[in-house]
Amino acid sequence: MEYFDLIDDNGLVTGKTASRKDVHKNGLPHHACGVVIIRGGVLSQQRSYRKEKNAGLWDLTASGHIEAGEDILDALVREIEEEIGVHVLKKELKFLTKYWRNEKYREDFVERELDYIYLLKKDIPLEKISVQEEEVENVSWISFEKFKDMIVRGEVVKRELWKVLFDLHDRGEL
Repeated sequence: MEYFDLIDDNGLVTGKTASRKDVHKNGLPHHACGVVIIRGGVLSQQRSYRKEKNAGLWDLTASGHIEAGEDILDALVREIEEEIGVHVLKKELKFLTKYWRNEKYREDFVERELDYIYLLKKDIPLEKISVQEEEVENVSWISFEKFKDMIVRGEVVKRELWKVLFDLHDRGEL
């Protein structure tokens, strides 16, 4: 069973932990992390249709929860390897932003997490990717323009986050 560190409203670890089930059932605040891999476009994963939330929608390249006592970058390297089978080095990851995500999916499933989002500029051929089938339906390189259209059509998770990325891209800072 997975356990997560609980955090306060400032994102600081409280010293308490809770199981994944209790965290989501009770909307307890915790940390999560994600990465966007770019190189002339966005390497995006389509969430598995078997997922409990946002099934079939396009998302970050990889993301997940930070387990109790785990370092953010260690968790992110682990999630990338688990979800798309690609090993990256922590030093390759560049901090992009962090934001609170508060979403109620059902009465018994509330996501209240502080997400740390990183950027990785790397060309990864699709044939080098091995997806975790219970998490990922598909992976694709998507042009920035097409991805913006997908956001408008509601085909993408975390729409507010993508604004940060595309603002940087449009200003030539990526």
